[in-house]
Amino acid sequence: MKLFKKLAAAALAAVLALSMVGCGAGGTGSALDLKNEVLNLIEDEYYLSGKTATHTTAMDTEAAALIAAAAKAGEAEGNNETVQELLQKYDKGNYIAIFAPYTQLRTEMWQQNYVYDMQGALAWATESHNYGETSSYDNMIVKIGTPGISDNDSIEMGVATGTIKGRNYLVLLVQNARA
Repeated sequence: MKLFKKLAAAALAAVLALSMVGCGAGGTGSALDLKNEVLNLIEDEYYLSGKTATHTTAMDTEAAALIAAAAKAGEAEGNNETVQELLQKYDKGNYIAIFAPYTQLRTEMWQQNYVYDMQGALAWATESHNYGETSSYDNMIVKIGTPGISDNDSIEMGVATGTIKGRNYLVLLVQNARA
């Protein structure tokens, strides 16, 4: 009888543990991977619009290089430039960079909000009729060189995270697929 109770208790504990994971409990195990969610949403949005958004490791590497260059410039003594200004100084290509502070958000609602903001900023930056207009996304967008990306173009993209001026950022880097 004692063995039966022990087995029943172990089975119950296993069922409870599995149900907590399935319901989203368990801390970071239920958190969305923000980098992949951003990329997936953009790929889906482009696909549904008849365009292609391709994630490449070369663009991931370039996004990481952008963050590293901005971080190094931001460490210079007396540097008071904003993160946006630091990213703007990158002179190694023609890109649109979408950036936002990056942290492990605790609720899926805020995680989804973050993902949609990143996608919305990219959509705003590439809409041809928005040129010269302002929006709430302006503080998330940096145009490097002459990106030449419109709302009808397919894109290549990469994403990286890193610390600039003591704060973690996620940077989505995009270029015209023709580049």
